[in-house]
Amino acid sequence: MRGRHKQPSPGTAPHPDPLPAGEREKANKMLHFELVTPEKLVRSEEVYMVVVPGTEGDFGVLEGHAPFMSTVRDGGVQIFRTQNGTPEIIAIKGGFAEVNAKGLTVLAEHAGE
Repeated sequence: MRGRHKQPSPGTAPHPDPLPAGEREKANKMLHFELVTPEKLVRSEEVYMVVVPGTEGDFGVLEGHAPFMSTVRDGGVQIFRTQNGTPEIIAIKGGFAEVNAKGLTVLAEHAGE
């Protein structure tokens, strides 16, 4: 019949990607994270995401985050090794956090594991 479009049978149509174009690549990249105190380098590793207790609120950092700098308050840094994983929490006291092209660095006055 003229003017009618054949509908694909169920299960044969490709499923649309839930992530916007370009976001799929970012989702598969890991963030370089460093936690440093005046005494030592506490952590230096590749992770999925880190949530930092900023003085103006908690903020999450993934690979590709825009450059950013913040002071941090006493609290827990949440380290996610995988997208749906349970976070590891490291208590920190004061300091600064910087996000740049190399990743996230948290310079804490004190960090306890």
